[in-house]
Amino acid sequence: MENETISYVTLRTNTENLSQLLRTCFLKHNISPTTSMVRWKAHGGIGMILNVDGSSIGNLGVSGFGGLIRNSDGEWVHGFAGNIGFSNILHAELLAVYHDLVLAWELNIKDLWCYSDSKTVIKLLSDHRVRLVHTLRERNTCADFLAKIGARNSEAYSRIVFSLDGMSLLLLADASGTP
Repeated sequence: MENETISYVTLRTNTENLSQLLRTCFLKHNISPTTSMVRWKAHGGIGMILNVDGSSIGNLGVSGFGGLIRNSDGEWVHGFAGNIGFSNILHAELLAVYHDLVLAWELNIKDLWCYSDSKTVIKLLSDHRVRLVHTLRERNTCADFLAKIGARNSEAYSRIVFSLDGMSLLLLADASGTP
């Protein structure tokens, strides 16, 4: 591959796509066709429904995403679509979920169901367990320190691998339970 470096996500996506192609080509004669009725699901009429999808013309090709929010009767509430240029399907699918959740946030929608046809995206997002808990500023000094650094930073986003100068005492105080 000419010493090309590719990310784990790209390698995984390419492997899954090739695997699916091989299954389609070689297992076709063993599969008996079945017909099933498929319809949009309103999830019992509770909450708003977000439907998202990504698209990639080739799996490193021109990619986009789209989605919509409907009420439990299936009526349009809001939607979106976007182009992300040259990317892969997993990236497009994840951006669709992200933008749909941001849109729901902006519309103050709190009770919602998000549907995606990407099992990979659903698994990636389901593997994380997050609990949101309020804390006082005094219990959040390390994050407050980093937020102030961020406000002075010229970059839109900077990943910080090691704790910064000035954080050692804050980390120690948190770890030792200092009031």
